[in-house]
Amino acid sequence: MRSVAIAALAFIAVSTIGCKSKQDQLAEVYAQLDTMNTQYQKDCILAPVDVIARSQAKCKAEREAMEPASKKFAALQADVAASKR
Repeated sequence: MRSVAIAALAFIAVSTIGCKSKQDQLAEVYAQLDTMNTQYQKDCILAPVDVIARSQAKCKAEREAMEPASKKFAALQADVAASKR
């Protein structure tokens, strides 16, 4: 019986070590979004008008690439907020 309890505790400890908290995941996704948004701003907002006109397809692709990360960020924010209630 004692060895079963030790094995169960070891399994739980090992399985939770690799898990990131919601707050850690939120920070990671935020950093990713921040990097993507900085590049988008540089390429599509702050660039000269003639460059922006030529790079519409690139800008659209960058916006589409940010969408999944943005949705994940919003979902994680909601989870963190719900867990604080």
